Amino acid sequence: MKCLLILFCVQSVLFCKKDKESNDDLVTLLGINLYLRSCAGQNANPTSGMVGSLQRYQISPSTTSSSITTDNNPHHVYPPQQGVTKKNILSVFYPGTGSSPCDYGAILQQGATRGYHVIGLSYPNAEAVNTICNQGAARSDANCFEAVRREVVTGSDESVYVSVDGNHSIEGRLLFLLQYLAKNYPNEGWDQFVSNGSIVWPSVYVGGHSQGSGHAAYQGKIRNVGRVSIYSGVSDYSLQSASNPSWYGISQQAPAGSYYGFIHENDSIANLSGNMNQVTDVWLSPLGMTGALTNVNVGIPYGNSKRLVTTACNGMGTFAIHSCPMVNGFQTVWNYVSYP
Repeated sequence: MKCLLILFCVQSVLFCKKDKESNDDLVTLLGINLYLRSCAGQNANPTSGMVGSLQRYQISPSTTSSSITTDNNPHHVYPPQQGVTKKNILSVFYPGTGSSPCDYGAILQQGATRGYHVIGLSYPNAEAVNTICNQGAARSDANCFEAVRREVVTGSDESVYVSVDGNHSIEGRLLFLLQYLAKNYPNEGWDQFVSNGSIVWPSVYVGGHSQGSGHAAYQGKIRNVGRVSIYSGVSDYSLQSASNPSWYGISQQAPAGSYYGFIHENDSIANLSGNMNQVTDVWLSPLGMTGALTNVNVGIPYGNSKRLVTTACNGMGTFAIHSCPMVNGFQTVWNYVSYP
């Protein structure tokens, strides 16, 4: 109701005020407009519409199921761009800690221009898995990392450190969303990704940034997804035992060779141990991501490596470096890692 009141007030100022607007009025109007354009504004007031030549739907998770009551920032959904050959593949992207799909618009839109059905999924991600499992009693719990990730991804009751049921889990939310899209946009092909009430995993590519990349990597262990794209992760690491979690080594359901990664070589957030090769070593073994570490400035096909790095944001702050692989301008890299 408050949002509607604000919009009504804006209309009143625009159309009913007879005298010249003051500078204060202009600043207020600009502020409201900027807010509505910002991720905070879009999350509070989700709307659907065109983004350039792309259709974008912003769909609150609670709209897809009344059983969803928390973590309600809107999903961002893009059908394939009109006129582009459809891949008939669903690409799902998981945001990093505390982020929402709105923060990753550039990479989501790139997938749609390549002919993919694209979803930026909103899910419970307020606290980093590394934070949860490196504090309190969890520090000495060798199973913490896998239990937390399995509960967030599937909703099964695995961990005492998080509380995510099946309806609020990544996979529960994704299924609700696909069913909603198939019903409300029947001509766009969303129904091909659901069969008999289950997700058709071989037709799904999963990826994510930071915490989201870990969920994607874990999902490739337990689901036969078609591809796994890792950005600025996976960073799970026990400071207590100075070791990687055991889930890295469990057998992989995704096809061999389907994991690809891209990270800044000086990412101290992902490389929690202090070893700047922590993440990229895990990529090689046990995740089996072959190829030499390759700086993307050499150009495509990047030596056919599955382990890509950049130095593009050197000199910037820690968080900028961690987010660097998501910066607009890496479209060619994203095509290689996520959208072949």
